[in-house]
Amino acid sequence: MESNNSKRNVWLFFIITFIFSWLIWLPFVLSGFGIIKLSETITSFMTLAVMVGAFGPMISALILIGRREGKAGIKDFFRKAFSFRIKPLYYILAFLIPVIITAIAHYFVNLTGIDTLPDNLFPENLNIPIIVLVIPYFLFILVAGGGQEEFGWRGYAQQPLQQRFGILGGSILLGIAWGLWHLPLWFMPGEGHAYYSFFAFLIYTVSTSVIIGWLYNASGKKLVIAWIIHAVGNVAVPFFPIMHMAEVAQPGYWVWVSVSALVAICLTIWYMRKTKRDLSTSL
Repeated sequence: MESNNSKRNVWLFFIITFIFSWLIWLPFVLSGFGIIKLSETITSFMTLAVMVGAFGPMISALILIGRREGKAGIKDFFRKAFSFRIKPLYYILAFLIPVIITAIAHYFVNLTGIDTLPDNLFPENLNIPIIVLVIPYFLFILVAGGGQEEFGWRGYAQQPLQQRFGILGGSILLGIAWGLWHLPLWFMPGEGHAYYSFFAFLIYTVSTSVIIGWLYNASGKKLVIAWIIHAVGNVAVPFFPIMHMAEVAQPGYWVWVSVSALVAICLTIWYMRKTKRDLSTSL
């Protein structure tokens, strides 16, 4: 599939992804600007619209693969996507890195007194232990809460971008596109993204894209690794909050972003040294 990867039109992928998602989110954005007025019934579907729009990267990838390679190409795409034969180390890193980043930021903020973050972001009237929610919440996020985006971001766009700009450059560009794609959510009343800085979020998506990019390549270009990292990153936040769900100062979010950037830098150094070592060994 390397030859097929090189023929992928990554810019068309971004265009379809943005159009699909932004059209679904557009009514709520227009409502946020006061251009149109939505009924309470339609407004109540905003969360569902956000979830449906989040399938944009995956749908765009399938459209383009299907158009060029047909059903056989789509079948091969999913066969490679669900390849679970990966060294255990990369599974461990995929699960631990996002949790460690978020937990460090959470406890650092609370212990240093920078802010007082909540214990979790789940409803207070929940009558079950929070720990019970970990697995079902992870499975939901994996399938429909952000994890599915990776079938497009890393599953389709990563390879052609890194072939042209290198792993680091390609991952940074993908992280910028990933962040900009979310922009309409900052203009949807009550959606929640507007509680924190879009610029900080953009730094986070770039940093996380670099983290995913290195581990994706180190694992043998296994999409499962990217899928897990993205999902675990989303799951960790409600369990180790780094922000308040309110329009207040969010120093914890900036700490979280800073830790993510630091880990991205460390992984960059590690991967480059690993590549250099592997190259010298093979010579």
